[in-house]
Amino acid sequence: MDRPQSDSVSIDLDVPLSAGSEGTLAPLLAPEPPSRAPAGRARMFSILGPRDRRRVELTTTAAPWRMVCALRIETGAGVFNGTGWLAGPSTVITAGHCLHNPAFGGWARRVTVIPGQSWNKRPFGAAVSTRFDCAPPWLADRDRAHDIGCIHLDEPAGERVGWMKYDAIDPAALPRTAAVVSGYPEYAGSYEHLLVAKGPVRTSLEGRLYYEIDTTDGQSGGPVWIGDVAAPTVVAVHGYEADATPAEVGPGVNSGALLTPDHLRLIHTWQGG
Repeated sequence: MDRPQSDSVSIDLDVPLSAGSEGTLAPLLAPEPPSRAPAGRARMFSILGPRDRRRVELTTTAAPWRMVCALRIETGAGVFNGTGWLAGPSTVITAGHCLHNPAFGGWARRVTVIPGQSWNKRPFGAAVSTRFDCAPPWLADRDRAHDIGCIHLDEPAGERVGWMKYDAIDPAALPRTAAVVSGYPEYAGSYEHLLVAKGPVRTSLEGRLYYEIDTTDGQSGGPVWIGDVAAPTVVAVHGYEADATPAEVGPGVNSGALLTPDHLRLIHTWQGG
């Protein structure tokens, strides 16, 4: 589908994310048609324009990329892939549906968390957790505005790599702001590459943030952040492709759960446990 022009802003997505970034941003493969994942699961595919605007971040040992984590999610229905981000020494935030999902039969069994993975390299090792939480409205009603979860680590990985700043920003201030989404989707036959893209926020509606940024399967749970790469602030948790966008928002956007003051309090509670 073509990118809508009416509500978008002019952002050159080929320009590096920051002049101070140490990462190398390499072009991706051309977009390919949607396909079916194993076991009949639909593959999330939401490249919004005529070409994939994401890039591969090769220097994942630099901040903030090392704070973004590849997830290997073991469930009763098989192994799934997702993304998370460190929000404290032992707290990894992700999408609620990465941890509790009817496709899993309920809760995941265990999740391997890999900060800053790049190709087959794990510069900061990996941690395995079996302790999870989700926002209560996600567990009760599958409310997409509360599709947020937490992985509790038994070791303080954040003390080695740091953690991301996050905040509840006034939704009225976000439209037409440039945002960045990063995560670990399928690329080159694996989920081991950190992909990054930036684009404009279109709007927020009923607790969700909508942005013109390419994503595909595996990026659920990734941070949606604003600001310079040297000082990013996470404002939402990525979760949904364009097919989940309501008609009143219009075509050509992906979305995530917008962080609210209630979510900040919930994350603070999770950090204690």
